[in-house]
Amino acid sequence: MDSLKKYNQELNEATNFLNKGEIIAIPTDTYFGLACDAFNQQSLENLFKLKQRNADKPLPLLISDKKDLLGFGIDFSNFQPILDAFWPGPLTIVIKTDHNFINGMVKDLGYVGFRVPNHNFTIDLINNFGSPLTGTSANLSGEPETKDINVLKDSLDLNYIKKIVNISCGNEESASTVIKILKNKIKLLRDGPVKYEQIINLLGNKYEYE
Repeated sequence: MDSLKKYNQELNEATNFLNKGEIIAIPTDTYFGLACDAFNQQSLENLFKLKQRNADKPLPLLISDKKDLLGFGIDFSNFQPILDAFWPGPLTIVIKTDHNFINGMVKDLGYVGFRVPNHNFTIDLINNFGSPLTGTSANLSGEPETKDINVLKDSLDLNYIKKIVNISCGNEESASTVIKILKNKIKLLRDGPVKYEQIINLLGNKYEYE
């Protein structure tokens, strides 16, 4: 099977499983992730069970473009320089939205994490499915992330995972940087490939930093 045909087959199969409310494992620019429909209550409940994840740790979402934020009522004009610089890429922003996500699973006190991954398959999948996907790592909560399909198969309950996409992850060596954007302040929640100093340099005195 030629590479394009294989790619399209993987894309179509993955999309079909998502449309059925199933959980799949997908490659990203960092590690394998577990993806499902972010608006499907049962899918999200199954994902929390699979990861053995505490219910007080909401799931981040993968989107395909910074413009997708507008659909969630998020004005990104004040922090657009960091989106232009680091999206697509290993930067997750946690920001407040009034959009009707499932509280506790996706939204925590109004805040949701968003990321645009730098991986062609993942972007194509989000666009093909037509909605954000969960972007949590494919591991048990607290265990190491992986780029290795065999490690993934050995570490997770495959009764919950209907497909593992057979395409390699990207070259990033650590999980994404995570920042929380408040009205006048930015907090570093997790260090990663995008350094906090880079963010501060781009945004300057628009925000306070901690």
